[in-house]
Amino acid sequence: MEFDREAIKDGIKLYDFPVNVIVETSSYCNLKCSICPNPFMKRKKGNMDFDVFKKIVDEVAERPETTLWLALLGEPLMNPDQLIDMVYYAKRIGLKDVRLNTNGLLLTERISCELVDAGLDYVLVSVDAVKPSTYKKIRVGGDLAKLIKNIEHLMSIRYENKSQLKVVVQFIVMEENEKEVEAFKEFWIKRGAIVKVRPKLSWGNTIEAKNRNLEQKDRTYPCPWLMRTVSIQWTGRLAQCDFDYEGIYSPGDVREQTIKEIWDGEIMKRRQKHLKGDFTHPLCSTCRDWQVGLAVYYGAK
Repeated sequence: MEFDREAIKDGIKLYDFPVNVIVETSSYCNLKCSICPNPFMKRKKGNMDFDVFKKIVDEVAERPETTLWLALLGEPLMNPDQLIDMVYYAKRIGLKDVRLNTNGLLLTERISCELVDAGLDYVLVSVDAVKPSTYKKIRVGGDLAKLIKNIEHLMSIRYENKSQLKVVVQFIVMEENEKEVEAFKEFWIKRGAIVKVRPKLSWGNTIEAKNRNLEQKDRTYPCPWLMRTVSIQWTGRLAQCDFDYEGIYSPGDVREQTIKEIWDGEIMKRRQKHLKGDFTHPLCSTCRDWQVGLAVYYGAK
């Protein structure tokens, strides 16, 4: 499946503040997925302190155009009660767009009810398969039948509460599942979900992704993640992008600085180099995830 690589360029410019702030509320996970480096990640795992989260959210609340993503290198529902409190806090303080990424297996009826009640705007559930055998190869340790029930319960609760919550089921295209794309779309669109289809990431060449077919010499534009996004690990340390999931090249720490200070500091220097065609930073010189192309959405909007 082809993804529109050229369309990425439309969103590449110098922003005054990140378009997306990704927050790792927990780095623990209940699965060992084949497409994720979490199972062999070396940095210490933990849950974000609520005071650190509040500091982040208080600043983001001043930027209504910024999206807060509860995601990164863990399953947020591993610490469900605090996660729900975090969503409540973010929405009550005025954030317009709060999103959750989850594998959905811990999405019980109680948690679904409380997330809807808290005012969550968007939940993305990683599914990636129609066949149970395919799912087990990708989402190692998961149960597809249980996941489907969890998503259907969430959608039912959303309808009953007349919530505006968007339920998005994600399909990451890879060799193991590429023949199931159309069946996946049909299955979930019939159930009223939004379907997101996107290419596989390599997490900075950590995970094999054969859809990266351009060499560094072929680069003609900066990395979209570097230009638009910051990722904040559970400790408060920033990571430039998915390549630096260990946080080795962290440009700053929100416990000591504001997001804006970090954004205008070291990250700005890296962005300016990209705009000049300089991709020699250790995180960028061999990475090919800049060329993934935009995801495609199907179904209800």
